[in-house]
Amino acid sequence: MKSTHSGTTTAYMPGRFSPPTRGHIQTMLWLLDQYDRLVIGIGSCYEVGTVRHPLLASIREKMVLASLHAAGASLRRVRVVHLTDFPDDWDGWWRHTTSIPGIADVTHFVTGNEADILAVMRAKGLELPFALINPEKEDLGAFRFAYHATDLRRAIVEGNYARFRLIAAEGTINLMGLVGGFAGIRRAMQDAGTRFVPGRQAADAVVTCEHAGRRWLLCGYRREGDFSNVLAIPGGGINVYESPVDAALRKLADETGLVFEVMNRGVEPIHLRLGGTRLCELRTLGILSTEDPRLGGSRGGSAQAFHIALDCAPEDLGPLPDGKRSGLYDVAFRPEEDVAAAGLAFQQMRSVQAAGLCHDSGPVR
Repeated sequence: MKSTHSGTTTAYMPGRFSPPTRGHIQTMLWLLDQYDRLVIGIGSCYEVGTVRHPLLASIREKMVLASLHAAGASLRRVRVVHLTDFPDDWDGWWRHTTSIPGIADVTHFVTGNEADILAVMRAKGLELPFALINPEKEDLGAFRFAYHATDLRRAIVEGNYARFRLIAAEGTINLMGLVGGFAGIRRAMQDAGTRFVPGRQAADAVVTCEHAGRRWLLCGYRREGDFSNVLAIPGGGINVYESPVDAALRKLADETGLVFEVMNRGVEPIHLRLGGTRLCELRTLGILSTEDPRLGGSRGGSAQAFHIALDCAPEDLGPLPDGKRSGLYDVAFRPEEDVAAAGLAFQQMRSVQAAGLCHDSGPVR
């Protein structure tokens, strides 16, 4: 039952959810019980491979949504935005966090972070344009759960599976192995995880066709900038507040004309539909990071890669449009062996190799 707030109410809950615990999900369920809609801000969305940020934000988002679905929540009432980290710039982080798309519709801001948020707000004399909800001081009743993500990470490092099962959200439990979470968290806790590199953050789409013993890769030539006139897979920069998954699918549609509809983003791989009839999946390949400009380009940064495997011949998909305004030209499904011989821009060959293609090639030509 909703509370007696007048009008439509929207609660906005930012957090790192690193990884999601039962406490996080119980708070979200309580909010959905009290308010009409819930906006979840996945914080530190590019941070990965560290003690505080062991998993990619796209994986944390998936774990949250899977947990809410398992609890019977209506995901139509839930929206997720990705929030950038601002080390040593609290004011920049605050402006970013409170400027999400649709912020005018938010009626309640949710946080129980006393040290990093509430105390700083009081010291700066900040007043929110919406009501403040502190779950730590609310009577959550049956939704109360005491453990935090720090306890969960510690249980994993100590190999205490019973405690892990007690604290972890259902989606975290179910997806941990599929995304290599146990090993990733252990590496991060040893300060040995794969980090993101500051700069341009991108998402790449590895799209393959496999039919009658042959494999093809969707790629084209870059029009300008770094690696101009070099073969590249579809991809590009992630917009502010945008999920890397949505960025990869957006660039894929812009550069190839192939439009994929997300059917279920709370599973790994994500379920998609192409052209209204062909069901397929999008698998997370991970993040590529380098500080070498010969591979990362002049703007630096990192790239998150995803793989869509289609079980058909390229001609079954019809002709691809000539995207004159896109960053690629002469886009086509090219035989695997041709791509291996030609090479790809940036670190993209590593993503293609992670998808199981072109293992005899070099990383870039």
